[in-house]
Amino acid sequence: MTDSAPIDDSVCTDATGRQIVLSTHELASTERRVLWADTLDATYCEMDVDWRDGMSPFEAELAVRPYGKLTMSLVKADPHTVVRTPAMIASDPNDDYLLCLITHGSVALLQNGREAVLEQGAFAILDATAPFVVDGVTEFEQVVVRAPRELLDARLPPYTMHDVTGAGFSGRAGMGRIVSRLLVELATTSDPLSTRSAASVADSALDLLVATIGDTAPASNSTRRVHHQDFQSVQRMMERYLHDPDHTTTEISAELGMSVRYIHKLFSAAGTTPRTWLYELRLDRARTQLLTTDLTVAEISEHVGFRDVSHFSRAFRRRFGASPAQFRRHGTATQSSTRPGAVARPDAQS
Repeated sequence: MTDSAPIDDSVCTDATGRQIVLSTHELASTERRVLWADTLDATYCEMDVDWRDGMSPFEAELAVRPYGKLTMSLVKADPHTVVRTPAMIASDPNDDYLLCLITHGSVALLQNGREAVLEQGAFAILDATAPFVVDGVTEFEQVVVRAPRELLDARLPPYTMHDVTGAGFSGRAGMGRIVSRLLVELATTSDPLSTRSAASVADSALDLLVATIGDTAPASNSTRRVHHQDFQSVQRMMERYLHDPDHTTTEISAELGMSVRYIHKLFSAAGTTPRTWLYELRLDRARTQLLTTDLTVAEISEHVGFRDVSHFSRAFRRRFGASPAQFRRHGTATQSSTRPGAVARPDAQS
């Protein structure tokens, strides 16, 4: 299975765009477990499925709905357990994050030496690059949000994600309650959203989730925390001058009182360079503006700091597999986008 396995074209789609990927109700009892295991693999990542009682009847249903780059699933199932092992990680390159939010019943999750028992709106985040266990202790319902790795890694340092995967977040108070209610509403709403609205909602949901993680993540050591704060300061400064293709890293270093070498070390620790990160930011910001504004392609090109619209169009096509006009018309790319830090030609000026 690849990390973006397609859903079978034969699945039913309702008026909201939600796809009923699988319902076992109409299947023969001998087919249910096999098809359920295959569906979980195709929807999330390669996993083994185990049932406490292999002889008892098994009922389950899974519906999927896209929100921008996020995929939200609504799962209803009888008790069962899923396990992702190191061998599966080696054979399946999926590196997404999975947020599991329990709305009914009880589910236990285990990852990175942490265990969380979730119920009544509580949620936890799993990393597909590390082994995990999800044990449906009772009949349960859950919302599962599948997020491409780069969406959270761009907002939080990798060590923070490692520190919170497998840990539970309460859905009863504070930011956790806000995030929990929003995700449940998005997964269950019967109101269809436009492509632009869905992308905006996805970005807002991620920002709220990041705020929740920031409120509860364990304190990091002082050096790591300072480096992360400096990294964020540089990123914010680069965003401020995003429209200016002539504003250089040297000028930013002078404004922040940092050396150019130190700035490069900060980006290197995050697996990228200032030039590459800025190039990615410009294209991602252009993508958002194409979906959420009525600005012309030329105006967007200028807003995100490209010297001319032809250069912008070529760069956008290389990244997203479609011209800006095609992307806006169809609301999606024709091929998977390149992950930040791994673009083929980071030739935007910095």
